[in-house]
Amino acid sequence: PTIAIPIVLIAGMIWSFGPLVVRNIENAQLVPWQYLFTRGLVIFFLLNCYLYFTEGVSFIKNYLRIGYSGIIGGISLGTAMMTFIWSITHTSAAVTLLMLASMPFITAILGFIFLREKISANTWISIVIASIGIIVMATNSIKIGSLLGLLFGLLSALGFSVFSVSLRWKKETPKFTTVAIAGFVCSVISAIVLFKTESNFLSSSKNE
Repeated sequence: PTIAIPIVLIAGMIWSFGPLVVRNIENAQLVPWQYLFTRGLVIFFLLNCYLYFTEGVSFIKNYLRIGYSGIIGGISLGTAMMTFIWSITHTSAAVTLLMLASMPFITAILGFIFLREKISANTWISIVIASIGIIVMATNSIKIGSLLGLLFGLLSALGFSVFSVSLRWKKETPKFTTVAIAGFVCSVISAIVLFKTESNFLSSSKNE
């Protein structure tokens, strides 16, 4: 825990730069699939390179032993990646990140249901308060017309939560391989959409 907690905090800080990157994309709402295709491809490529350098060619065997937990986790994380981008391009960064802030509470509930993990009284109180906050934000989002972005943000939080629970479900599941699968899912779905809509795989030179 002494190592895990600081790492999670650092991960959260780095993740917070995501909305800033998307906000600097030119006409981000018009090129979400181009961004997601590149993002998924880079994640898949880099993680497989990392696994190759740390485990050698035998890293391929990881894909044969991911099991149901790895597949569920990969698909959930890939879904979370896609809905995150759709959320941030349909509403404010604050709304998206606040929806993602509900992830620990959603994860706690899923862990309670599927993993039989106990939830403390403080966590239940936090879940209730967070739920009230989400309802208030949903009401305001209806007024300003960004409800779709809020729902995508909530779906993204759910995807991350399912991914987290899948890692706890089967602790022997190769974790980096699961994330690589998420990148693969993200890039493949994006490629299919781009093919179907006859869209360009590349965005503007500024975005690239």
